[in-house]
Amino acid sequence: MIDTERRKKLALFLRHLSVGLTTNDEFEEAVTESITYGWLPEEYHRSKQVKNDDPIIQPIVELCWGLYDDTRQHKLRKSDNLMKEGLKIIARSILFLHSDNEYEWPYFDTNNPLLRFSLNDLILSILTLGHHYRKKMKAHSISYYQWQQLGEIEVWPFFRRIDYLNQLSLQPFLIPSETHPNRS
Repeated sequence: MIDTERRKKLALFLRHLSVGLTTNDEFEEAVTESITYGWLPEEYHRSKQVKNDDPIIQPIVELCWGLYDDTRQHKLRKSDNLMKEGLKIIARSILFLHSDNEYEWPYFDTNNPLLRFSLNDLILSILTLGHHYRKKMKAHSISYYQWQQLGEIEVWPFFRRIDYLNQLSLQPFLIPSETHPNRS
């Protein structure tokens, strides 16, 4: 399912955040109001809507949450500026959000497993002097490597390079909206 309206909003919010036009707090407020049904980006995975949502929304929201420090208000400028590789991923993400492509990657939680540890996991990690945690991290790394092999990871969130190149060839930001086939 493709939710074109929310995709376009998320693309705009992401663009404004990534180039330093809005603060992280303004971004979170906009996403919370318009994209994640009232859930903060880091909590959206818990919502009941996520199960029936456009599958690209959750990974992009989680990607966005990792772009900034949510313990203080700031713009992504100067020392908080995104690195070149990060900007490439953001640009591809915005391009994908403006496409009619289905998101084909299976969901993968890229967060450190420690963030989702239960009390039992924490106790086991302490009792085993960190062995339990290291075992979880190794399993997570193996799973991540296997996930990356499913498609062409260098063009994520596109699944295949040809899909990325096709969308890129449309130059959606240079064509007037009334003549663009994918825009209303």
